[in-house]
Amino acid sequence: MSDTKPDKKPEKKDLIRPLSHLGGQKPPAPDWFEKAIATPSEEGAVEVAGARIRYSVWGEDDGDEGRRGLLFVHGGRAHRNWWRPFAPFFTDNRRVAALDLSGMGDSDWRENYSLDLLVDEVFAVIDKAGLSNRGRPIVVGHSFGGWVTLAAVEREGERLGGAVVVDSPLGVPDPHEGYTVVKAKPAGSDPKAGEKPSAHVYATKEEMIERFRLLPNQPAEHLYLIDYIAREGLRPAQPSECGEQKGEGWTWKFDPGDKGAFEIHFERDLLRAARCPLAFIYGEKSAFAQGDGISHLREQARGRSPFVMIPDAYHHLMMDQPLAFVSALRTLLSAWPVRFGG
Repeated sequence: MSDTKPDKKPEKKDLIRPLSHLGGQKPPAPDWFEKAIATPSEEGAVEVAGARIRYSVWGEDDGDEGRRGLLFVHGGRAHRNWWRPFAPFFTDNRRVAALDLSGMGDSDWRENYSLDLLVDEVFAVIDKAGLSNRGRPIVVGHSFGGWVTLAAVEREGERLGGAVVVDSPLGVPDPHEGYTVVKAKPAGSDPKAGEKPSAHVYATKEEMIERFRLLPNQPAEHLYLIDYIAREGLRPAQPSECGEQKGEGWTWKFDPGDKGAFEIHFERDLLRAARCPLAFIYGEKSAFAQGDGISHLREQARGRSPFVMIPDAYHHLMMDQPLAFVSALRTLLSAWPVRFGG
């Protein structure tokens, strides 16, 4: 029950924990969702620069020359199971995979992270999961995963059949010098530099699920999706993490260390010099679908790249309009990128 007075507008903070009123209980879910998450997947791992990167694959590798690869890349502090409710919708003619980037999900943590290492992880999973066996695969990245996707395009886009950026915050680049999305912190600027942040440990899973929130803050209607990604994002805490807390403890899977310590920079305006076809999907109500950056993107995309706006959707648009997202992406992939010849 909310303690907000009836005659008072809900405060912004009232939106940030959509599962708090459920007491840790699972909300009801539609049949399509239950069927999708029950779809079997192959589970695999590949080592990249000393870290084991976990991934899931859907769709038989049956030798069908028309079964091309499709890789989903999650957002910051998320995990590959954000894509599990959606991946089976694309297996009719594709071999589909989703990975856990290092420091997130079930993949190993690193002492130091870099955008270049994350791109290495993307291509390692493409190779290990057999996504390039039937031609160049397509990569779909959401939010932070969209930055990783664009970095893969910038570095080795000729290995990809296309890249779809889903609601990633983008600025206005200089056509000759590119632009920096995230600046690296200057050495010595953090008084706690060198100290590894500790994971926050909770006494019960139910408490964690109640506290789960989306970043950036937004409304959430399909609580079964939010509940699912929350449950898939937690793990039992190690004894060394529990400190003075007695009994069993739980924490989130992601590395609490600051990934913002490395720079995310693109050397040029990728729309002017992309090494593979690009497409963009944004939520109509997303904060990242406003301002100069999106205006520049839409102008540059005109005549070059498909640009899809999902109505009544915020930043986490696949959670806001799940079947509209599936339909939009399936339609996009059925007609794009245009191929000539065999």
